[in-house]
Amino acid sequence: MYAPLRRLLAACSMLALTAVSTAVLAQSTPTPPKPPGDKPKAVRSIPYVSITAEDGKQRHYETNAIPLLFNRACFGWRMYLGGPNRVVSLKEVLTTSLPAEQVIAGPETEVNADKTQATTRMLETVQDGVLQRSWCIIPGDQPGTYTYDITIDGEPRGEFVFCAIEVPDQNPNTDPRDLNCPNKFNSVERARPPAATAYALSRRAPS
Repeated sequence: MYAPLRRLLAACSMLALTAVSTAVLAQSTPTPPKPPGDKPKAVRSIPYVSITAEDGKQRHYETNAIPLLFNRACFGWRMYLGGPNRVVSLKEVLTTSLPAEQVIAGPETEVNADKTQATTRMLETVQDGVLQRSWCIIPGDQPGTYTYDITIDGEPRGEFVFCAIEVPDQNPNTDPRDLNCPNKFNSVERARPPAATAYALSRRAPS
């Protein structure tokens, strides 16, 4: 099961949030993948994986294939919302193909009876038009499919489907892009009507 860490790089304090797998994952906030070269890509919504390699450097990949590298691999989603910096109400539903063996859950997270779904409700900050969250792999997490359904301010906004894949030799230099994921890049952002978007932003624009 997942035991999220918020603002891992800024303050090493653990919050009691959770999601489901068969052991514990930790939420972190690694920097999202940066586009190569000097010219930035158009901002868009993506799944990504971050891996701390043998040299200690963290590398970011735009992919939804998660190598089960314990205490090295993290996975997350980044969603482009646009508009001003603001706080939004986030509902994140994580469904896994296997039930959890243990659950570490705080007040923000509800876990269903068979431990295959965790629903987290919390306030999150949109920074530079982007909202993102990520989690990290720890020993005991099993392979399978992890699906995130994202709702923001009461509106369904997207789905991210990840494949967690075993790495028997725990090679820290594994490139997740080389892994075979049957749901590769099965992630979509649900469009909002322009009028609704403008109205929502006007309500949440800072005074």
